[in-house]
Amino acid sequence: MEKKLKKIAGQQLQLLRLERNLTQEQMGEKLNLSTSAYCKIEYGETDLTLTRLYKIAQALDISFMDLLARIDKYTDTDSYYKKNNSANNVLNNNDPESYNTLYELVKANCRTIDLLCKRIEQLEQRK
Repeated sequence: MEKKLKKIAGQQLQLLRLERNLTQEQMGEKLNLSTSAYCKIEYGETDLTLTRLYKIAQALDISFMDLLARIDKYTDTDSYYKKNNSANNVLNNNDPESYNTLYELVKANCRTIDLLCKRIEQLEQRK
């Protein structure tokens, strides 16, 4: 769940940044971080402290509590575990067709994510 939470937090920070027409470089400057370090936050590769989240909230001109609420809104643990249990049920059936279907779905999602990441990079380079 820890990875999932970091990913959700990063996604929400990215959306907030884009809503404010800020680049990752500008956010890094506001937070006294390198662009690379800030990117790792958005990609969910960095553990966030409360202090860091507070500073990010200030940089994004949002209240700390609103930022936490926005992250929490997308952290539905019951839904997360139900989805994982559904996938586990498919895997536990030992049905090759189910495996293939699940594998193809995962592959398609990975391709979609890659395309979206590339598109985001293209849009950020235009700024």
